[in-house]
Amino acid sequence: MAKITLNGIDALTESGGTVTVAAGTNLVLGTGAVPTSAIADDAVTGAKIENNPTIAGNLTVAGTLTVEGVTTTVESVTLTIDDKNIELGSVDSPSDTTADGGGLTLKGTTDKTILYEKDTKSWDFNQKIITRSGEAYMKSLHRSWVMGG
Repeated sequence: MAKITLNGIDALTESGGTVTVAAGTNLVLGTGAVPTSAIADDAVTGAKIENNPTIAGNLTVAGTLTVEGVTTTVESVTLTIDDKNIELGSVDSPSDTTADGGGLTLKGTTDKTILYEKDTKSWDFNQKIITRSGEAYMKSLHRSWVMGG
């Protein structure tokens, strides 16, 4: 067995070709220090990454990506989604109650929203809608569409 001792602490030990880094020891390897062929295919399969890591390049996930948390923030100029369906409010037991108030909000000087209203079973737009034939808007008192006006 071989040992490397730093400041009186056994930092590395080797036994039978396996090198062990002692708990609490920081190990930094330079670029190319370990050839790719020496790293097992599943070397980081069960790794737990903590403490807000930052990836300074592109990240490709080859399987299903699950993000857990209260808020997920994507800081991107353009968000491109190949799928033609986006599910909102995907909970274990979806209902009109869980859907109530859900929708889209575009941030501006004031919010521009498309929200589902359970009581009226409708999508409520807080801005006018322009159609190919002209302008359409919802009269708030009568809940009826008015075209061209």
